[in-house]
Amino acid sequence: MISLDDSRWPALDHRGWSEGRGAPDAPFVPDELRRLRADPTDGERFSDLWPYLCSEGTAWPAAYAAVPHLVTLARGLPAAESERDDYLYVVGLVALCSGELGEVPGDLPDDIADAYRQALPEALSLLAETLATAEHDQMSTRYLLAAMAALKGHPDYAEILNELDVYAECQSCGEPMLELPE
Repeated sequence: MISLDDSRWPALDHRGWSEGRGAPDAPFVPDELRRLRADPTDGERFSDLWPYLCSEGTAWPAAYAAVPHLVTLARGLPAAESERDDYLYVVGLVALCSGELGEVPGDLPDDIADAYRQALPEALSLLAETLATAEHDQMSTRYLLAAMAALKGHPDYAEILNELDVYAECQSCGEPMLELPE
């Protein structure tokens, strides 16, 4: 994984950051990851960060560089810790938004792409442990199962699980919004 001091971070765009510059309220990802390393249970900080990495169906380049760090943070937390769930869900969300498992943007540097791909099996293992050992409410279980499906290479199922509330709403009106894969 790339160091948090790597000079390429400013070139890795995210939702609020482009061409080395960020919006006034946009986080600088390595600084936020450094703070999360100091306190991995800072759920509010992570909740503020992750939508800049991956949201609205898009995983930005900074997300791929961040994923190995997120897996490291998850590894350091007990399976029952809710912040661990959050880190692993976001890793799964990046995988889901990327298309096929391990797919990355063509212009992503090879070492960042390789580190991202190498982090995915560990994220899957941590996620399996988390699902098996921790209690989760229905919503948390749904999102973790979506992450599991994405990390197993089943993006269609991951999307259905991730958007289940939308699908359920549509079923109640009789108009399906998502096509179920065969």
